[in-house]
Amino acid sequence: MQSWDSIKVLSNLAITSEYFLQVTLDKSGKVLSSDSGIGPVPSLFDHKEKPIFFADCFLASDWSKYENQRIKAWKSSHQSFIVDLQKINHPDGNTVLTKWEFFFITEDFGTCLGLGHPVEPLRPYNLGLGEFIEGTTNSNELVDILLENKLLGFWDFEPETKTDYISSGLAQMLGYSEDEIRSQKNISWQNHIHADDIQGLIKDLSMHFKTTGNIPFRKEFRIVSKGNQVSWVIGFGKTTKWKEDGHPSKVQGLLIDITEKKKQEIWMREHHYFLRDLAFQQSHSLRARVANILGILEIMDTEHQTPESRKLLDILKTESKQLDQALKKSIKDSVNQNESWERGIGPS
Repeated sequence: MQSWDSIKVLSNLAITSEYFLQVTLDKSGKVLSSDSGIGPVPSLFDHKEKPIFFADCFLASDWSKYENQRIKAWKSSHQSFIVDLQKINHPDGNTVLTKWEFFFITEDFGTCLGLGHPVEPLRPYNLGLGEFIEGTTNSNELVDILLENKLLGFWDFEPETKTDYISSGLAQMLGYSEDEIRSQKNISWQNHIHADDIQGLIKDLSMHFKTTGNIPFRKEFRIVSKGNQVSWVIGFGKTTKWKEDGHPSKVQGLLIDITEKKKQEIWMREHHYFLRDLAFQQSHSLRARVANILGILEIMDTEHQTPESRKLLDILKTESKQLDQALKKSIKDSVNQNESWERGIGPS
């Protein structure tokens, strides 16, 4: 990733997410900051300034792995590095495998901000979110959408075997219980796509494959939960493995909930069309009345007028014609503006 703003977005996302973890380590392994899921929970007797170190959060033997990756990235002038670490769960002391992407945030390449997530054995998601964003041409858009909307989870698809994997958070959103998530090895999010949106999604995904990933996969569509609750989502995808013949072997991505945004768009569209039609009818109604006035003035113009009445009649004719021209211009500008606005709210 090249944008510090993007890293900060992901950092903030980790703080509010049950899926992501966050930690900042200095060169010695001291924890400078972290979310509540990292490190031991302090007791009432602990000093509030008591320092926390790498070995309080991860297996001590993983420090050499972390350091090797950090130094390797530094010497290769990379901005980040990825490493698997065994995270210690406090207070019981058991461990869970987690995947981390660490970003250098100081000039000496010593202090690193890490964003991690558990590696789920049944539903692997091994693509770092930072790597995913960096590898997409619409990375700024993705970061903006993450700021404004809710991340539902990740998906993993193998086209050759038609095998699906999804993160547990996404499975729960689709209405699956914990027991179902544990017992079913591959839950397909594609089976939850709204029937009216399937063909468009397949078309866009096929174009991504045909262009060997040059056209990124990005699609707005509806998904339906087991309880028939319909949600609007935006899906981003990236082919992470290709076969020698150029066909995709693995596609990974994420889904973001944009339901509230879509509700607002629909409301704006309906009210826009209502106001457009109302303004159109009123404008044409006014022009019809101005035309009637001009007709009457033309009749009066053929009759004998005193100098004073002739002067007033000429003023009325001039003002009425100018009013008619102003109405014509207003209608034309309104039509152009409506066409431009409707293009902006058209189907994605």
